[in-house]
Amino acid sequence: MLRVTLRVVNDDERVADPSGVTGAAESASGVRESRSGPVAIPTAAEGPAVEAPTRLRQVVSGRAHRPWLGRLTLRKQLVAIGAAGIILTLVVVQSALWGLGTVNREHRTLDLIRQAQQYHQDADMQHDALHADVYRALATSGGQVALSRQEVLADVASNADRFERDVDGARALSASASAGSPEERTRIGTVGSALDAVRAKELAYLAVAKQLAERAFTNRGAALAALGPFEQLFRELEGALADTTNQLAQAADKADEDAHHEIGTAQQRILGASGAALAGLLVMAFMLSRVGKRLAEALTEVEAHVEAVVRSDQHSRDFLAYAAHQLRTPVSATRASAEALLLKGASRGQEQLLSALIQETGRAGRLVTALLRMARLDQGEATPARSCDVVELCRRELERMEARAPGLRWVLKVNQPAPGLVMLSPDATAEALANLLDNARRHANRTVTVRISSTSEVVGISVRDDGSGLPDAARISAFERFVSLDGHGGSGLGLPIARGLAESQDGHLEYQRGRFIMTLPARRLEVKSAA
Repeated sequence: MLRVTLRVVNDDERVADPSGVTGAAESASGVRESRSGPVAIPTAAEGPAVEAPTRLRQVVSGRAHRPWLGRLTLRKQLVAIGAAGIILTLVVVQSALWGLGTVNREHRTLDLIRQAQQYHQDADMQHDALHADVYRALATSGGQVALSRQEVLADVASNADRFERDVDGARALSASASAGSPEERTRIGTVGSALDAVRAKELAYLAVAKQLAERAFTNRGAALAALGPFEQLFRELEGALADTTNQLAQAADKADEDAHHEIGTAQQRILGASGAALAGLLVMAFMLSRVGKRLAEALTEVEAHVEAVVRSDQHSRDFLAYAAHQLRTPVSATRASAEALLLKGASRGQEQLLSALIQETGRAGRLVTALLRMARLDQGEATPARSCDVVELCRRELERMEARAPGLRWVLKVNQPAPGLVMLSPDATAEALANLLDNARRHANRTVTVRISSTSEVVGISVRDDGSGLPDAARISAFERFVSLDGHGGSGLGLPIARGLAESQDGHLEYQRGRFIMTLPARRLEVKSAA
């Protein structure tokens, strides 16, 4: 394989020893000159090693021109910023949830104490109502009030039930705090203790009041005699209820004060977390700004590298096109001279040398022709479309290849409906198909199959041989220039030229399922029958 090494030289750069003898002589400094001017060719001993170029991966990762240790790549920095954002979000959410929980707990505690205080006040009112009911029962039994026994006893039973419900309701509220937090249990526990302290006297007073009201109608004298102890019990309960009312009021005030304190603490914590989150966001914004700046620098360097690669590739293509153009005439002249010498007659040894020379110059001529064809495709050579019979075109190319390789079986298959006459470039299509068939000829064992398929908009031509096929790793590189995967004598330009010819017609060429498939846009032509 011929390896060509190029070095781009500026126009104002001086080439070593420019005054050498013209022709193919090489100077001692490693500069070879031709008729078109000096061309620098590096030798094995080029001098001191230069610094390794920056790799594209280093540019993308942000490590170009920066030491490795102590540096984070752009990807790691973005991951770190994202992780910091998640942590800040979790901190703010946790603080907000904690604050809401504290506010809800304090409001619930205060509401329970207020409800217990309301129940106690209602019980105190019913306590006074029962006292009045007892005296009303005595007055009714003595004929001083025009009420019936049933009415008086109904009022007593109603007020007694309300009194008992209020007492039980206050007790139930204090007991409901047992499932709450420790702070809630402590505060409600104080209220429950105050209610428990007066509960026995309330129940005793309730029982005596009901009994005394009924006795007023059955034994008025005994009821009047028991009125003194009832009054003493009433005053004792009145004092106990007043003390409990004061305790409940103090507990409510204390719960209200604690609630304001806890809510203020929660607000301060939330504000602190929000401030920390804001500071973190500012830091993240600064980091993102730096990352964005580095990313912009990296993209700029990537664009510069891409432009350098494109310029280098263009210089290489220009050089190859120029070299092919310059070599075409000398190669043709060399072959013609060798053929002329062979026709004049020579010894057996000379005939072998001349035959080998003709063969190699023919190979060089094909390579030069391929290079020129590739150069024309790079320059956007037009491929005019005209009416073409695709089936007949493929049949002609198969016949030509069968003449070159009669030992292989060449098969043409046409899927129905047949394409008929279509608009495409027959020259470009035939040349692309010839390259595909030549590639199949070198790799086939026995059979090469060409299949034609069509739709209303495209025509597909596939070429399959019964060889080993392309490996998966070479399906892309096979279409690159000067890539020969097998060593069967190919120049490495046949497949790139075939793809270029397909793309010049707005089509494409690819390798799928063991075959090359060329798809071309083609508009069908209606064939008018003779009248």
